[in-house]
Amino acid sequence: MQSENWLGKTLFFHDIAVHCRTNHAQILALLEEMLGAFPEPQQARGEVQYNVWCYEHASQFPQQLPKERHRTDAIQLLTNTVLKYYRSSDSMLEFHSYAALEGVNGAALTIIERDAPRITTQLEMPERYQASFLRRYVFLLALGHVMARFGFEPFHAAAITAPWDNRQGALLVGASGSGKTTLSVGCAIAGCGFLGDDLLMLREQRPGGAIVACSVTHEVAVRSNSLQLWDALAFLARHAADQRDKRYCSIETIRAGVARWQTPVRLLLFPTLTNDTESRVIPMSKAQALQALIEQAIGNGYQHHQTPETLFAFLSQLAQQAVSYRIAISRGASDGPAIVKSLFAGGPHG
Repeated sequence: MQSENWLGKTLFFHDIAVHCRTNHAQILALLEEMLGAFPEPQQARGEVQYNVWCYEHASQFPQQLPKERHRTDAIQLLTNTVLKYYRSSDSMLEFHSYAALEGVNGAALTIIERDAPRITTQLEMPERYQASFLRRYVFLLALGHVMARFGFEPFHAAAITAPWDNRQGALLVGASGSGKTTLSVGCAIAGCGFLGDDLLMLREQRPGGAIVACSVTHEVAVRSNSLQLWDALAFLARHAADQRDKRYCSIETIRAGVARWQTPVRLLLFPTLTNDTESRVIPMSKAQALQALIEQAIGNGYQHHQTPETLFAFLSQLAQQAVSYRIAISRGASDGPAIVKSLFAGGPHG
């Protein structure tokens, strides 16, 4: 591929420089939309080379899956696209192989080099892809994989900050359908800062320092039954819903100026939806919080790059530094944000 066909730009993921190259203007625009919101740091902590090359057909991909390879995992994404993970026989290369799915995505292959912070993604006919698929399931997945070498750990959770202090952060942890998005978006409407509603990165601020939650994307996905809770969400009724009944938009569309990039985790909140007439707050011990964090980390099938012992120590540190609560929210109730704000303020605890 000739250099005169390249389009390139250096973007940032927190304090990591991402040098992007592609042969397709639409792809560069998507990368800029995804990473361009991150402010340029005073000093980059590391750098990654990310190449995205587009072709008319997957058979034209210069890099193909090697004949000698090991499949490490296979999952069906929420779009129903099948994603298979492989590594080369010498373990120096890792692969994300996507099957084409009509109306969602074409075939794709991402190659991640173990001995260098370099990623190459090959796409078949980028016009076949939903933009949200490329952002969430191809670009962010590849970058998140490499960011592990810079201390970032992916975690399925939402995160917000106290209305009066961006250094007071809360991690909302729970399985899909537990109410994380509804609660985090409601808190944002009520004055809290917002980092994300579904996927975040956790990172130790410095050796021995506090664990901070780091935003990945400020895009939110709101289900229909949440639209009636707050007037600020009414406009989403005009947006098309996906097969999971989710409507997507930026949190800044809901409330301008609410987006935050990182915060130390001071509260661990485990929301659940109940049929009780009143919402309740149940304090948790450090041991209970650690057990819940471990279940969440393992249950989501992440490819953790830490050893089990290191991951356990990391989650132990998180449970130790934060105060933890279960929040049983009555279905259809809108009192969740008020409860969270009271916890940020130090009470009530029952």
